[in-house]
Amino acid sequence: MGKPENDPVDRTWALRGPVAQGEPVHHAESAGLAILILIAHPDNECLGSRTRLEIGSAVTIGRDPACEIAFSEVPSLSRLHARVRFSDNGVVVEDLGSTNGSFVNDRRVTAAVGLSSGDRIQFGALHFKFYREDDVEAAYHEAIHQLVMQDGLTEIGNRRKFNEELSREFSRAERHERPLSIVVFDIDRFKQINDTLGHLCGDFVLKRLTQICRKRLRPEQVFARMGGDEFAILSPETSLAGVEILAERLRSSISDYRFETDLAADSFQITCSFGCAEMTPVMRSENQLIDAADKALYVAKNAGRNRVGLA
Repeated sequence: MGKPENDPVDRTWALRGPVAQGEPVHHAESAGLAILILIAHPDNECLGSRTRLEIGSAVTIGRDPACEIAFSEVPSLSRLHARVRFSDNGVVVEDLGSTNGSFVNDRRVTAAVGLSSGDRIQFGALHFKFYREDDVEAAYHEAIHQLVMQDGLTEIGNRRKFNEELSREFSRAERHERPLSIVVFDIDRFKQINDTLGHLCGDFVLKRLTQICRKRLRPEQVFARMGGDEFAILSPETSLAGVEILAERLRSSISDYRFETDLAADSFQITCSFGCAEMTPVMRSENQLIDAADKALYVAKNAGRNRVGLA
């Protein structure tokens, strides 16, 4: 599985481009800094590593070891994939004719695109956050905090976030004798999507699926990616009947949706299977609640998929 989510790697490049004779030298104090922070890698490697640019510098991203940001182990990257430049006019990203494209905030880069602080950049299966602020260290540590609690690909909570919230809500529900339920679900035959359409298309499906679900959840419900194509929803103050209704709405919305992307020749549809469970008086730990939901998910899978199972 690679590096754990809460163990960012300090792989920092401090870069300055060549300065022509007679050209004024720009220092960080007057010109500012820019940083690229790696937030998603197909194998969770080097999460949190940063590329630090000063004005007048440029970095190339690709599989070629000569690139300033080189990831030879990521097949979705081209040998020379993209370039990021920091000049007097700002920071721009350019695609270098890559096979799988470069994206800024999910929009494909077809010409040089200027970056704003907080932008999300994708090169193949690598995702970066861009910051240009007076205090880049504060931005860096904020991004690291998000890495600890947030899934880099889908930008929802990760397993750690879910487990912490579940532990808190389980204790509260036990103390006040209030209902607490969870939903777990995954994508039916997700491996076939990766195998036939490619992992980039699989990433697209995960992100779009997340968007579909978030629109149908309440603010107090905790939505998290538990790993791979597995998701979970924590729903305080909700009975089993309530989360069954929620799961059925999500199941129907997902199965009706047609996924369209230039990564696939035709639009396509997917289905998901769901497992629902409610906390009971005999449960002594949150793990028992998760196990009950997992068993309900297996019931849905064994019954033919694309359905909701109940504990």
